[in-house]
Amino acid sequence: MAKRRSLRDTVPKNYACASPSASPSPSLSVFSQGVEAGNVTSLDANKDAPPNLPSRNSISMASTRKWSLDALLKYSTNFVPAQRVPATSPGLSETMRKFETLGEPLVVEGYHHHPAWPHEMFTLDYFVQNTTSDEINVRNIHDWTDRTIKLSDFVNECRNMSHYASPDEKQRLYGKDAECPEPWENWLHNGGVIPLSLVENGPQDLFRYRPDSAAVQTLMCYLGIGDTFTPCHKDLCASSGQNLMCYTEDGGASFWFMTKGSSSADAAKYFHSLGRELDHENHVITLEELANAPFQVFIIEQKLGDLVLVPPRSCHQVVNFGGITIKTSWSRMTLDGLSVAYFHELPIYRRVCRPEIYRVKDTIHHALLGQTKEICSSLGCKDSTSVAVGELKELLFLYDCILAEEFSAGHGTMHHILSQSGNVSDGAHLECDFCHGDIFQSFFDCSQCTNDQNPLLICSGCFVEGRRCRCKSMRPVQYRNFKQLIKIRDQAENAIRQYEETRGQMFTQEL
Repeated sequence: MAKRRSLRDTVPKNYACASPSASPSPSLSVFSQGVEAGNVTSLDANKDAPPNLPSRNSISMASTRKWSLDALLKYSTNFVPAQRVPATSPGLSETMRKFETLGEPLVVEGYHHHPAWPHEMFTLDYFVQNTTSDEINVRNIHDWTDRTIKLSDFVNECRNMSHYASPDEKQRLYGKDAECPEPWENWLHNGGVIPLSLVENGPQDLFRYRPDSAAVQTLMCYLGIGDTFTPCHKDLCASSGQNLMCYTEDGGASFWFMTKGSSSADAAKYFHSLGRELDHENHVITLEELANAPFQVFIIEQKLGDLVLVPPRSCHQVVNFGGITIKTSWSRMTLDGLSVAYFHELPIYRRVCRPEIYRVKDTIHHALLGQTKEICSSLGCKDSTSVAVGELKELLFLYDCILAEEFSAGHGTMHHILSQSGNVSDGAHLECDFCHGDIFQSFFDCSQCTNDQNPLLICSGCFVEGRRCRCKSMRPVQYRNFKQLIKIRDQAENAIRQYEETRGQMFTQEL
């Protein structure tokens, strides 16, 4: 039962979501709306500069020509530099834990000075020669169109362009979501330079429990020149972001404007006051708007060898400066991130009809299975730790919340996608045709309102809010036999109980 299409036209129009594909605000464009051709107007120069600060007419989001970290920090008392720590610092692990707890961005600097830094491998020519595709997805930042072009053509165009956008310019391309060359990926995972706690699918990444057939792809590369950018956004599903500057040409760098993770709700409200939706990721916020924001803004100038750590729910906007840069980015999912995603991010995603991508409920499911197996295999071993059991307790709580949400008293008589004997981890990836949310267990389908063999799927959350097909004769369906899910949660509870009994303690968690 594969998902191949979205059928928004089969649901009542009065339930339509605001489209996340709307054109972005032009706040980083060389031109502001309504200005005459040839006259570059700063979109941020509409207020006088505060006393003792440089004129805001001299620096704006319209161009990075006069940018420097010092100039940006002087632009507003609301701007502060993000903390930096050397990669060789003896207290690096403790510093990273501290800032992860605070939910503040952190820069680990100087990795390019490490003896194992692959200078010959981290080059643009090596990237072009060793990537699996000779094409790259690019975005024209002037008209917001996406297309695929030859990687060699993209590199040539970037090298022949000015580092700064011009008034008559029609095209400036940013290479995004490029596949990371396998040798680069191997170095990141096995080079012994990046801390193991930050590695993709490492010991601090719950994505490691996902089966290979349903792995989440987070490792990507981004190539750009000056005056290209990404709009303000949050990393998906409260994941923790890592972004390493691997290569630069001609003084290339990237400027980051970031919030604390705890400021995300305030940022969303502020975007609404500007007539924008943060989670649509289509507004390039101006310096003036950031200066007036009701939250603190951290600024980073990311240079070669800088690893930017992005806390969950941190709102951030990245603007490239100077010559070509290549950044390698990946995400991790922590236990706290899963909890925040389930309780806070998923309701937002359903409201704005945003694809979930990281499959939060399914990731909780696989993490519970994996950690239960690990705890059971380590019972009686001296290296069993209370930390692992503590994490399993938290996962069990989240799993119980999911089961309560997905439960139906009539589950025994419902149609099931997987048979009684089917593996609860097998099967297709199902997605709500209205909100694009991941379907884990309970949903409704209709085969009457479609013109193909794929039924219309509506998640239970959308259904109870009145979203349904035109004929309104939808059938309740469950993905797996619900008793199988109860068995999985009971096995997790039993594993915790057995561990606690070895320590003379008791554990019970009612579903």
